[in-house]
Amino acid sequence: MTKKEKEYQKIRGTKKGFLIGKYTLWQGGDHLLQIYSRVGVEDYKRFYFNDIQAIISRKTIAGKVQNIVLGLLLLLFTMPAVLNDGGWSLFWAALAGVLLILVLVNLFRGPTCETKLLTAVQTEKLQSLHRLKNAINVMDRLRSVIQSVQGRLSREDQGKIPVRRVNENAVNGSSQKIAGLKTLPRHEKGRFHLVLFSLLVVYGGLTSSGFFFNSVIVTFLSAVAAICMGIFVIIALVKQHNTDMSNTLRNVTWASLSFVAITFVAGYGVSMVVAFKNPGLAYNQWELFKSISSLSPWENPLVLGFDIFAICGGFILGIAGMLTLKQSG
Repeated sequence: MTKKEKEYQKIRGTKKGFLIGKYTLWQGGDHLLQIYSRVGVEDYKRFYFNDIQAIISRKTIAGKVQNIVLGLLLLLFTMPAVLNDGGWSLFWAALAGVLLILVLVNLFRGPTCETKLLTAVQTEKLQSLHRLKNAINVMDRLRSVIQSVQGRLSREDQGKIPVRRVNENAVNGSSQKIAGLKTLPRHEKGRFHLVLFSLLVVYGGLTSSGFFFNSVIVTFLSAVAAICMGIFVIIALVKQHNTDMSNTLRNVTWASLSFVAITFVAGYGVSMVVAFKNPGLAYNQWELFKSISSLSPWENPLVLGFDIFAICGGFILGIAGMLTLKQSG
């Protein structure tokens, strides 16, 4: 007795949703099925082979941005692993090793892309086909299936298609309309931008508190805010690519990336200076952290310059970004 054939075959590729859920793509007998599954809930979308007009894949910069961020973090964790000794050196080396594996895996998976499926009535993004190499393989696989359903137009049949003369002005006008539709950017609400700009203001406020009192808790919260800024500025830059966001908002976001990068480098430099001046604290991260927290900008010119830069940059970029985002609606 032969086994019953499976009704659906999973197409290679999976994409995690934001925080929860994942997207998968399945091939049925006469259609594709995209599933977005999360805890206890699943959403289904079907695309029949007979209705598919095109599957388009476009290379994106998300993969390069991921490699840059992972590379910077790898460099950031490699330096303390080399400078320290003993247990802390092993700790930072382990983190650097994990990041190195992530970089290699990301490079192996290849460039990222955006794949869309077109029918006569809708254009749907195939979320699971977000790697160019996999998307090309899947499209080659689906091409034969779709041609078997819709039929293939031979050269002889193409020659039988009647050619008719049309008004040149009408053709040019239609071409301009089509070109305009093809280049129409998508709309982005800017939620990640709002979180980024809010974090910048919070970071400026936490840094300014150092002029009035010193606290380990405030320093810890500032460090957490800085890490979150680094995460959300990368997400915001990826989200704003090929969107209808204003150039002013884009420039503020890029300026925020520069501010975050300079802040990371400057903060690391301050910690290295403190470690060099206090060799006994170099191997005790907690004592080093408390020593940095106790530094007053009124007594240390290096900390004063860093705090002024952080306060001005955080408040100016954060407030300017929120006002620009509000103005653009």
